[in-house]
Amino acid sequence: MPALITHQLSSQLDTGEWLFHNLNFTLPNGITGLVGRNGVGKSVFLSLLLGKLSPTQGSVTCQGQIAYYSQLPSELLDGNTRISDYLGVTDKLLALRAIEQGSCKQECFDVIGDDWDIEIRLQQVLKTLRITSELNTYCHTLSGGQLALLQLYKLFESNAEILLLDEPSNHLDSVGKRWLINRLQQFEGQILLVSHDRSLLKHVDAIYQLTGLGLTFFSGNYDVYQEQVTTQSAALDRKIVQLKAEQKKIERQTQANKEKAQQREAQGNRLRKSGSQPKILMDAMKDKAGRSQSAQVTNQQNQVDRNQDKLHSLGVHKEALKPQALYLQQAAQVKKRKLLDVQNCQLHYGLGSLFSFSLSQTDRCYLDGANGCGKSTLLKAIQQQHSSYFGVIKRYTNTVYLDQNFGLLKCDDSMLDSLMHHCRGLIESDARILLAGIGFRRDSVYRKVAELSGGEKMKLSMLMVSHVDDAPLLLLDEPDNHLDIDSKQMLATALKAFKGGFILVSHDKDFVRDVGVNMQVTIG
Repeated sequence: MPALITHQLSSQLDTGEWLFHNLNFTLPNGITGLVGRNGVGKSVFLSLLLGKLSPTQGSVTCQGQIAYYSQLPSELLDGNTRISDYLGVTDKLLALRAIEQGSCKQECFDVIGDDWDIEIRLQQVLKTLRITSELNTYCHTLSGGQLALLQLYKLFESNAEILLLDEPSNHLDSVGKRWLINRLQQFEGQILLVSHDRSLLKHVDAIYQLTGLGLTFFSGNYDVYQEQVTTQSAALDRKIVQLKAEQKKIERQTQANKEKAQQREAQGNRLRKSGSQPKILMDAMKDKAGRSQSAQVTNQQNQVDRNQDKLHSLGVHKEALKPQALYLQQAAQVKKRKLLDVQNCQLHYGLGSLFSFSLSQTDRCYLDGANGCGKSTLLKAIQQQHSSYFGVIKRYTNTVYLDQNFGLLKCDDSMLDSLMHHCRGLIESDARILLAGIGFRRDSVYRKVAELSGGEKMKLSMLMVSHVDDAPLLLLDEPDNHLDIDSKQMLATALKAFKGGFILVSHDKDFVRDVGVNMQVTIG
């Protein structure tokens, strides 16, 4: 039986800071979700499970064959890999071609084996995945969603008993997500699903939550998990209020006892001066009162210290759950001026319907369409980075393009340098306030871009594109990808309050709804 277990697993950063400490984990049967904020260490945890990284402390025990889905498949993007290469059938296809052309070489028959219908079967697979390309097509020409589906198909068809999936629904449209959910439910092994996609997490059997304090296990799907987290957070708030009330009560009692002791001491001094009581008796009474007061003070101080420790512990838990804030720049005065005209446009000659639309300064446009229909191509055409289209595109303003691969960022730059270099009018104190809103304070603003998680890069990129001068039209190509659930809601709230114009591509319908778009354009 397959098993994936960690014991006291710990990972320490080069700075000496602990990313996580003493994680004990057992992967249950079925589909298990792993959630956590951006930068908390989910990708590092997966790398430790896969043996790609060595833990600082602790161990990983694995029994069974593991397959891994990566968000950035370098082998598919190298420009040299064809679909047939990736699926491992190029030799069989070449042998079929040789036999069709009259070859009788035995090695051709040996390579084909019993797979005489391999080409027909795989063409049907591509049709099911809605990949219209031929098997000899280079993978890097496929859309992000098509690449994801191709990867996932290969994983599910492998002999793996354990699947580790890192954000598999990123780039998938609604049809692709339904296909993924069906394959997840059909898989007979164990699955660890790292995801921030609420629609996907509703189909898991259990959830692990990773925070700076460790791993917490929740039985049930995302809806159950959310209820439990809400209940725990409310209980945490009540406990903090209760402990603070106890602290004030102890302080009031301490002050009252101190005043009573002072009154008794003053009364004793008066009796001592009057000479009405023997000196030896007065000394004994004073000594007894002093010992009693000292013990009382010690007990009260111990109780205060215990409560302070509890409050500190609860405060750490509360800080781990504290929401971040993303501040998008607001135009001083919003004018309903025209930003963009797209007329009789077609992205692939002879394919898809013609489409037209216009955008003004107050329009918040949702660009919809199936994987591979050309949404990213259209954004690049508007940005004047792509010229292979038919029709007329007229821009009346500057545009800023936020792509899926963080093209605005340079790996060797710090977060602070990236923000200030891109947003020329921003002073350092304001830049620090913006970075603090997304969780980076003090010296953490000097972290290199290369060290950031995908979600942290996306939040930094959103700050950069929204704080350039002249209120440009924002072209947002799946900005919610890589973001944790809280960050998605934070971004949706910020975009809903944003006064400028933007075009949004996203496959998360909950996110699109929360943003509050006021127009939709469907292409393909």
